[in-house]
Parts: sequence; structure tokens; C-alpha cells
Amino acid sequence: MASSATRARSAIAVPRRALVALVVVAFAAPMPARAQATPPLVVRAPTTPPAPSDALPDSAWLEIHIVDVGQGDGIWIRTWNDGDPTNGRFDGRNIVIDGGPDASDAKNAFYQYLEQHGYHAARLDALIVSHPHNDHYSGARSLLKHFEVCSYYDPNAANGSDFANFVDAVRVETCDGGPVAMHRGFANLGAPAWGSELQVDWLWGGSINPVAMGGSASARTNNASLVMKLTYGTQSVLFMGDAEGKARDGSPDTPRYAEKAMLDDPVTAAKLRATVLKIGHHGSESSSTNPFIAAVDPEIVVVSSGRRNFNGPFLPDRTTLQRFCTHKPTTRIYRTDQGDAAEGRTTANDADGDHIVIRTNGKTTIVEARQNGQPFVASSCTP
Repeated sequence: MASSATRARSAIAVPRRALVALVVVAFAAPMPARAQATPPLVVRAPTTPPAPSDALPDSAWLEIHIVDVGQGDGIWIRTWNDGDPTNGRFDGRNIVIDGGPDASDAKNAFYQYLEQHGYHAARLDALIVSHPHNDHYSGARSLLKHFEVCSYYDPNAANGSDFANFVDAVRVETCDGGPVAMHRGFANLGAPAWGSELQVDWLWGGSINPVAMGGSASARTNNASLVMKLTYGTQSVLFMGDAEGKARDGSPDTPRYAEKAMLDDPVTAAKLRATVLKIGHHGSESSSTNPFIAAVDPEIVVVSSGRRNFNGPFLPDRTTLQRFCTHKPTTRIYRTDQGDAAEGRTTANDADGDHIVIRTNGKTTIVEARQNGQPFVASSCTP
């Protein structure tokens, strides 16, 4: 555990690089909520109020780094720092969602990325583990060793002794000399104090009705994923974890599981629309049903995936991505496995620098993507 004296909220800083850009213009008001025929399954968590886009300086860029960790998720969110620690906004917050699949420092691409783009022993204001699968939480062990974690969030879904040991390791961490603030379970997530410029909506997390969340233990764990939406001015990003909408052989026109729960709740359904969607379950055929895609209506789709063979298929499934292109041909899809199949990569070398960086100043959104470390531009909707 690093000394808190060496840490500062603004410690992780990203050097400005030439941008390979896709600019997205803000879109219209959220679509109307779906009609509700049965009682909603969603318990609503508190939200933080939004800041109007005209209150955001053009130079106040929110950054979201979807790091190529191979097969898994590792996301770093960085808010702008205006240098004023007293105004309750623009404080240079560092928020992490998941940590990738590798617990050892030598193999952990996410930890290495944070070290390369910031400073050792920096402060992480929040660590969010979307759900307890090892391709999401294992790499967070390195973060606990090298960074100060101040708040921790997960859906409080049990998944064996290894995850329980990981949570125990979080509990003994300290922030500014005090204990880590533990937020476990959807009802305990609260309204994060990450700056008044951000609106944070928790849309799903944990299974209220386990029988309705999948036929296998793995599916039920996926569907316990925390689903979070960040709104910054007129732009927004929806993070899905591994939340699903159907069985692999189910109809894409009939939502089930977590997607159904969110669509069936009128308040939640009205909040689904987003500029950017970090797709659920690495783009598996079990994610992203047609009604859910229509509700989110994203301009940009981001897939975090690698070259793990899932008993035949690799993720993402082409059929899943095709649904986005069919819905709206102008959608742009970015992947952390960009070109990996053609390059003959395996799980031994699939974390090869296909990073995706999203920047928004609350008015426009810019995407910088890389393939094997080199600039990449998505010029069309390609499944």
C-alpha cells in the first residue's frame, strides 16, 4: 500500500497526444419510456444532479480510457481539474471500473497503462467492480498495491472464496488515513461526490429476482453487473459491465434478464439513451437485444474484448454488432481487439495496445482509437 503523503487527487495526468477523432454532435431529448405492464423489477439508487452544458468550459475535457487488457474490462475515467479545490467541481477525479484479468504486475496491462500515463501511487477516488468474474476484478489487486483507493463499489454478488478474499483486501486499505468507503449492493451505492459537473445514474446492479436473471450461475453473475450512466453536459456514456439481454440462442427481439428489467421500469428506461455505449458482456450474442439498442440509440459503441475461445466463438459476436449497424448505419464501433484475429493473436498476446480514449467537453465527443498501438479510425459501421 502506497503512502498517502505521496498521493493527490490530480496525480494521474494524461499527456495530450494528436487525436484521431470522431466528433459526435449532441442528440435530441431522451426517447419516451416504454409502457409498463407489470410491476418494475428495478430498485432506484440516488442520482447526482447534472450541470448545464453552458456551465462547462470548452476546455473541460472528461476522459474515459477503455484499456486493451485482453479478454476483460479495465476502464479509467478522469475528470478535468480547474485547480480550485473549493468549488465542488472539476477536481481531477480518478474513477476506475474493473481491473482486467491479470493480478500480477508483470502481466497486468491495465496497471501498466495507469503507471505509464500518470504517476505511481496516485489516488483513485473510486474503484468499481462491475461484477465478480475474474476477467473484471483480478487485475484490481495490482491497483490496491500501488494506488490509494478511497471508495469501493460492487453489486454484492457472491462468487466464491477468491472474490471474498479480494473484498477483504479492499477493506483493509486506507484513504487519507481512514477506511475505504464501502458501497456494496445496489441499495447502498449512494450518490457519488465526483464533482457537480457530472450526473451519475446507477441503473441496475444485483439480482432482485435471481430466477429471472439466467439459467446458469455464470449468467446470473453477469446479470448482477452494475450498470452506470455518466452524463456530462449534453453527452453521456452508458457502462454495462457484463449485463445481458437473452440466452445465446434466444430471440434478439425479446429482451430478458438485466436488459428486460431496465426496459420494464419507466424511469430507468427513460435514462437509457446515451451518446456512447460500452457494450454488455464483451459483445456476446447474449447482449444487446434490438429493443435495448433502440432505447440506448448510441452514436458510438465500444467493445472491450480479447482472443479467448469460449468453446468455439470468440467475442464479440458479429451478429451482435450487426444489430447496431442495422439499427443505425452511422454508428461507429470501436474494439479493444481491433485486428487481433487477422494478426493471429491469442490470450498470451492479445493485450497489444488497442486502447480507446473517449474525450468529451459536454458538447462534443471525440474518440481516439488504436490498433496494435497505431492510430485507427472507424470510417463506417463495421460488425
